Amino acid sequence: MVVLKSILLQQITMNTGNILEKILDSVFYNTSLKKASRISKNTVGILTLLKGVLNKIQAEGKSTVLQSITSKVIVLGKLLKFYATGEYRAIDLKNVVIIITAFVYFLSPLDLIPDFIPMLGFGDDIALMTFVFNSVSEEIEKFETWLLNRDIS
Repeated sequence: MVVLKSILLQQITMNTGNILEKILDSVFYNTSLKKASRISKNTVGILTLLKGVLNKIQAEGKSTVLQSITSKVIVLGKLLKFYATGEYRAIDLKNVVIIITAFVYFLSPLDLIPDFIPMLGFGDDIALMTFVFNSVSEEIEKFETWLLNRDIS
């Protein structure tokens, strides 16, 4: 079982580009993007979304393949939290929407690969979250520098 899971993860990693293409073209992603555009303008909406994402990571992430993205989700969540509360605004709005879109997609149990499918269900979520994390890496670096400077002051 562990070997099978490892093989599946390797295949997902090797085919990430193909999976991403399918995700980004899917009705599930486009629906998430529309929701994200609305949520991005609403502090309560962002904070509610973050709560849902963190609850899912806590509930599902301890013994699943989600462990591979837990730290990424936490960093992105922290950035969104400071954005939502107005403490950090040095981020391009399009990147805020991209992060929120990934979180909305992640929360949806029915997406390109439904979450309830054993060992495969989170493959699309992992691929999208990793892609988003890498896509906004410069924003993350700026945010982490801001956090360090804030803590020093």
